[in-house]
This record gives sequence, structure tokens and C-alpha cells, in this order.
Amino acid sequence: MHGQEPRPPVSARGRTRGRDDDARIVERLQRSLLPSILEVKGLTTAAEYVPAARHHNVGGDWYDVFEPAPGTVAWVIGDVAGHGFGEAVVMAQLRNALRAYALHTADPAEILYRLDRFVSAYLPNETTATACVLVLDRSSGTVRYSVAGHPPPLVVVADQDGRLVAQWLDQGKGLPLGVRETDPRPVGEFVLVPGDTLVLYTDGLIEKPGADIDEGMERLRVAAQLMCTETPETVCRHLMRLPGDEYAGDDRALLVSRIS
Repeated sequence: MHGQEPRPPVSARGRTRGRDDDARIVERLQRSLLPSILEVKGLTTAAEYVPAARHHNVGGDWYDVFEPAPGTVAWVIGDVAGHGFGEAVVMAQLRNALRAYALHTADPAEILYRLDRFVSAYLPNETTATACVLVLDRSSGTVRYSVAGHPPPLVVVADQDGRLVAQWLDQGKGLPLGVRETDPRPVGEFVLVPGDTLVLYTDGLIEKPGADIDEGMERLRVAAQLMCTETPETVCRHLMRLPGDEYAGDDRALLVSRIS
């Protein structure tokens, strides 16, 4: 009929539906691996994930908190380079492998070393990822942590005068996963006491095109310090808005956990 747009070929429509179906499947896969309720005794935890707008709710960021053994708690944040089905599958493999390794050792450096070997042995050659693993010994309050190319964790603690201060945990820094196996990986250590708040995040929360990453990190640190008297859920919701709604060029994952 005159005046009507020509209908696209069936094959093109089919390919479009196929891509949309694939995107929905990958999104469900990713969200199924990101725990929505983070219930660990002695902790109040909130987390949120916002995908990059241009990638159809698919990315490689993940977070986790669990008890690998009696008397211990593990926190994890990670980011697989890239976006799409392949990266979401890699994220799932890394998340599950890391949980398995944490059952056998409480050493975060050893966990990341084993995970790095897993990347080299079983994943595509171009695979790279960043991750941060922290393990709490409940009996002492000591947390040991190791960082594989990931932005540093942030902790909000009371100083000697009782004022709450946000500080970077800048020890334990090593290479990203998939770059070069490193053994031993570096380890940092600190102590958590009731009332302290741990903030883990991915780089989408601190990076903007044309902006200095140090500015993004300082913006996050100051905001976390100002918000630290609020509940973890409120802190999480506020910090996720820091990059601004006008920029959604990268995934953002955030985990806020308070010792009670």
C-alpha cells in the first residue's frame, strides 16, 4: 500500500528478536548471580548494580559477601573487562571459582592467586579482570585483603576523637587477573570494630570521560564520610548517584557493609 513503510525482511526481524532475547537471558544470568539479600550475622549490608545504559543491562561487574567457614566472612568485588554475553559468562565463572577457593583457604592472596591461575588455564587468552577479596576473622576483628588491579576499598572508622573518617585501604595492591600470574600476591591488614563501615565499588562509580580519576575517588571518599551515620541502604543509594544520571558509560557496582 502507498504511504506505508516497507516491512523489514523476516530474517532481519528475527535477528533483532534474537539479540533482544540473548540480552534478556544474559541479564537474568547476571542478576541471578548478584545476591539481592545479603544476610550475614553481625553485618548490615546493602548492594546495588547499575549496568551501562548502552549495553542492554549486561556487564561483567559482580559483588559477593558470604561465610566461607565458621568464624569468617568474605567480601568480594570484581569487574571483568568488556560488556556482553561472553563477559557475563566469565563473571559467573570467576564468581563461582572464587567461592570454591575460599572454602579451602582464608588467605585472600592465595584465593586471588588460584583465581589468576584459573583465568590463565581455562578462560580465553584475552580475558582480564580486576577483583578485591577481604576476609574477616570474627574472633579478632582482623581483616586481611588482597587487590588485583581493582580500585582500593574504603573504610569509615572512628578516629581518636570519635569522629568518623573515611580512609582508603591502599595496601595489598597487585596486578589484574589475566595479566601475569604473581605468587605471592601482596596482602594488607586492618581491624574492624562495631560501627565501622566497609565500601567496595567498581570503577564506573569514580570514572568519567575527561575527568581525573583522583577527583572521582575523593568525591566518593567525602560522600561516604558525610553519609556514614545513615543506614547502609541509604549510603548505597546516595553513592550510586555520584556520577550523575547524565553519565552511564560504564557499569557501577557498590557494596556497603557495616559491622554491628
